[in-house]
Amino acid sequence: MIPPIDSAVLAANPKFALLHKTLVTKHLTPDGGTRNHPRRGERDGVATELADLRLKSTRAKILQKALEELPLTSPAPPASKTSSSRQSTPAVEIPLPAELAELIILLTLSLKSPSPLQLPNLSANLQTIAALVSTHITAHALPLTRLMNPHTNPSFLHRQIPSLASSVLALREQISTLRLRLAANRTALTDLAVKLLALYTAQSSAVIRILEQTTHGSLSRHARSHAEMLSLSCSTSATEAQQKWKVAESLVYGPEAVRALQMYREHLRDGKVRMESRKGGAERELQRYGVGREGGKERVMKEIARVWEEMEGEVEEVRGDIGRLRGR
Repeated sequence: MIPPIDSAVLAANPKFALLHKTLVTKHLTPDGGTRNHPRRGERDGVATELADLRLKSTRAKILQKALEELPLTSPAPPASKTSSSRQSTPAVEIPLPAELAELIILLTLSLKSPSPLQLPNLSANLQTIAALVSTHITAHALPLTRLMNPHTNPSFLHRQIPSLASSVLALREQISTLRLRLAANRTALTDLAVKLLALYTAQSSAVIRILEQTTHGSLSRHARSHAEMLSLSCSTSATEAQQKWKVAESLVYGPEAVRALQMYREHLRDGKVRMESRKGGAERELQRYGVGREGGKERVMKEIARVWEEMEGEVEEVRGDIGRLRGR
């Protein structure tokens, strides 16, 4: 970004002011680049190619990171209405098949290694892996979409995911524009402050002169009028400086940003209330089984579970013996 220059410096050096205006309007861009370079076409081509390569590299890194963080489980199927009405239990994740999990691990290692590994079953399971990766990336993109669209119904947030990249780019451009405007307003505010200090200095000189005239002679109307004019000028400059300050403050904390922060605070508060409600329900459900209550009901339930586990082991041993006898 081209640094701002004090207007007093430009006013005191008209040739430099003309040079500065020519450079800013004809030869330089707001970020300090060259507008009309002899090799501009070649540079644009290189910049486009670099952007494409960065995009490909970013996609590859996102895919590699998603495969590394991909949970080797899948959500359980939804429970029936009868079982859900009797007892509400949390959803249990089902492990992926061993072959698919091993293929995902090998695919992640193949992306990291300089020489690709042989994956014979990749084409057969490619759609399943793509669906798992898509679900994982969507789960990570939903919080960003919620921040970008705080007023959208959570049930429809997934529809805003395709436009997330364009929204981020638009926000970045808006931030760059606001930074330029903020720098310009700061320069204008500095100029007004300098003018205000000059007026205060002139007013102080006028007050001293009036005091001298009052002490040592008759007070002149011209000096009094001049002092009043300077006082009014100072008041006007102070009001303008205060308005500029409010404009600069509104650029940083606009009404949309304030509303978005308030909505996010309400969302966090509602989430906390829901979590407290779920915690109370879980504690009541555990109390039905004797957990957290005095008495031996919890110990009896644990003993029943231990005996059941032993019986299952014995049943499995009997089944193995029967199988061996049939094999003979």
